[in-house]
Amino acid sequence: MIRSLKAFVLHVPSLSVGLTFMTLSILFGSWLARLPEIQARLSLSDGYLGIALLGLPFGSLTAAPLAAWLLKRIPTGSAASWSTLVACTLIVLPPLANNLWTLTASLALLGLAVGTMNVSINTAAAGIEKAYRIRIMSVCHGMFSLGAMIGAGSSGLIAMADWPLLYHLSGVAIVLVSLQMLIRPILLELPNEEAEEAAFAMPPKAIWGVALIGFCIMMGEGTIADWSAVYLTKTLHSNPFVAGLGYAGFSLAMAMGRFYGDVIRQVIPAKKLLLFGSLIGALGLALALVVPVPALAVLGFSIAGLGFSTLVPILFSVGANTPGVMPGVGVAAVASAGLLGILIAPPLIGFISEYFGLRIGLTFVVTMALFAAYLSKRVKID
Repeated sequence: MIRSLKAFVLHVPSLSVGLTFMTLSILFGSWLARLPEIQARLSLSDGYLGIALLGLPFGSLTAAPLAAWLLKRIPTGSAASWSTLVACTLIVLPPLANNLWTLTASLALLGLAVGTMNVSINTAAAGIEKAYRIRIMSVCHGMFSLGAMIGAGSSGLIAMADWPLLYHLSGVAIVLVSLQMLIRPILLELPNEEAEEAAFAMPPKAIWGVALIGFCIMMGEGTIADWSAVYLTKTLHSNPFVAGLGYAGFSLAMAMGRFYGDVIRQVIPAKKLLLFGSLIGALGLALALVVPVPALAVLGFSIAGLGFSTLVPILFSVGANTPGVMPGVGVAAVASAGLLGILIAPPLIGFISEYFGLRIGLTFVVTMALFAAYLSKRVKID
């Protein structure tokens, strides 16, 4: 088992996959931090922005069967590399959008690419775990969160320098394509791991509670990713650099929690982690909303990231080990519930914000985190 970040870095196949996870999140962090700029340029209300943001998870949902089909026909490393190159290329599409519908379409196409990439790299990580008898999944997801922090943080600085968004994302794409070409020979030699057929699964009754917790938590994660920069810009009147720090701080805290998630789980039982993590996430979000100070809002989003950091890996583990439920069915059910939360969050928050303000819209997510804490006390988790 890889027990430290140093050991992970020294294991070249694991590091190559971890860097690909980071590539995916740098792409996301780079453009999400500048989402307020796209909203202003296209004169979109919060409600219409919510509709446009729906394109990304819709494309990702469509990618699940495509990725499974692809992984049955080409090696895992090749699928991971090619999907990464395509995703890096398509990141320049959102800045080219000139209205609501072209933005939605561009995000759907980007979602299709990154969804295929997401399945491919997670499958590659699973193949490494099986072939080398090590555990790297938690660290890989930590690398994802670290990349999101890098992308969002750097985007704030670049926005402050008044770089046009198209030039910014084109530069990001060039850097990440270059990185991918450097590690591509390593990825092509990875052990092959065929993906299971992906489908949107209705949770079995034995796992409804766990799936519902996943729905609440992943709705919170998706909301912070999509709306933190908009909240800091429009509601708290922050400059572009501070607006980018909201998601950057959230991602950094997520990375820290996930890097040490396996150690934390050895000390604190999963049931208590779900309870405490949900409460901490709700507390952080409440701080960001109640005190209208940008620095405290960034701190609040960071606290939320720390609270949420270990929850999704725990839920997947519980889903895979629920008595009477096949592991693949349990994981698919939790993933499907979480994806549903991510799908619902953008338009729901947008519509609430349209009529009651963005602060009220984000308060709904605080309520969902508290509901997750309540459910964690009710569900049976060993």
